[in-house]
Amino acid sequence: MKKIKLLFIAAAALVSGSAMAQKIVCPDATFSAEGKANLVFSIADNTDETATLAEFTLALPEGVTIEKNSKGRYVMERGDILDEDHSASLSDKKDGGGVYFLTKCESGYTFTELNGSIVSFNVVAADGLADGTYPIQVTSANIVNKAAKKIATETSFTINVTKGATGIKDVNADGAVNGTYKYVGKDGNLVIKTVDGKEFNAIGGRTK
Repeated sequence: MKKIKLLFIAAAALVSGSAMAQKIVCPDATFSAEGKANLVFSIADNTDETATLAEFTLALPEGVTIEKNSKGRYVMERGDILDEDHSASLSDKKDGGGVYFLTKCESGYTFTELNGSIVSFNVVAADGLADGTYPIQVTSANIVNKAAKKIATETSFTINVTKGATGIKDVNADGAVNGTYKYVGKDGNLVIKTVDGKEFNAIGGRTK
């Protein structure tokens, strides 16, 4: 009897643990030649059939913005699991604390699937943005069910968006050649010199 009871407790703990694994996720991305990277946010590992609201806040690094239309409004695409009655919005926080996303349903409908995409949009690199990896901080990532209970287990994470070539090996600027590039010191800066004589500052921008 004791063995059966222990098995029951273990099974209950497993079910409880799986029911609390819900989270919002977004893969890392890379800027295209046009300077855009598509971010797709999804709900993952959800087992709560009553989930109906999702939200998160973005803190963007300098030189990276969310794409806007000609009217200055954020451009986004609704995710696959939003019911037609779900509203979805991206807006600047009034306190200047980033960009806020919210999807909810005033009619009380749940998401059409347990897991899947909730929103996607492009982030845009500013002209002259240096090659490198730019972290986008996601905070206050929550999923809420019909009982108004927050069920997300992870409330923050980082998305790394990469632009161009990264991983310069010659950080000491000793002039070592790597493929078609030569890294040389110039006026205290690390400069990338191509074999055809063009030069680029390693932290962004062509020097000549």
